[in-house]
Amino acid sequence: MEILLYVSAAIAALSLLLIAVFVIITLKSAKATMNEVSETLTTMQGKLNGITDQANELLANTNRITEDVERKMQSLDSVSKTAEKLDDSTIHMNKSFKSLSEQISKPDPKYKDLMQKANTVTGIAASIYFRAKREKAKQTNASDFPKQNKRKTERVGLLPSPQKRLPEPKQKN
Repeated sequence: MEILLYVSAAIAALSLLLIAVFVIITLKSAKATMNEVSETLTTMQGKLNGITDQANELLANTNRITEDVERKMQSLDSVSKTAEKLDDSTIHMNKSFKSLSEQISKPDPKYKDLMQKANTVTGIAASIYFRAKREKAKQTNASDFPKQNKRKTERVGLLPSPQKRLPEPKQKN
């Protein structure tokens, strides 16, 4: 029975040795895992610092953009006010043009005759001028440059016809 006692003590010692070996293996594995976790946390902290820096830059850019938009909105307000003033000016100019057109369409009788005579004289003067120009072009270019003469004669044909008399304005009853 003593042998049995020694065998059981040896088995107990062996089992304690095996337990110690497995505990050491487990501790080494846990230490490696802890090192990996530590490295992962360090990497994550670095990335978070980078993200935080980018977020701060983004916030600063957003603030600058907001200020720029506010300045532009203020300038648009001044443009809007200018447009309102331009609208008032346009209304005033339209009234002025309407008044002027009414004055032109209904001239005083003493100016009406003068305007008709001036229109007639202008038409006659234009006709004489273009006729003289045509004759001069024919004389100077007829023998020298046949191709240019043809072009100039075509241009002379495109000249405007003398002005006609303006129709009598309609009078309101």
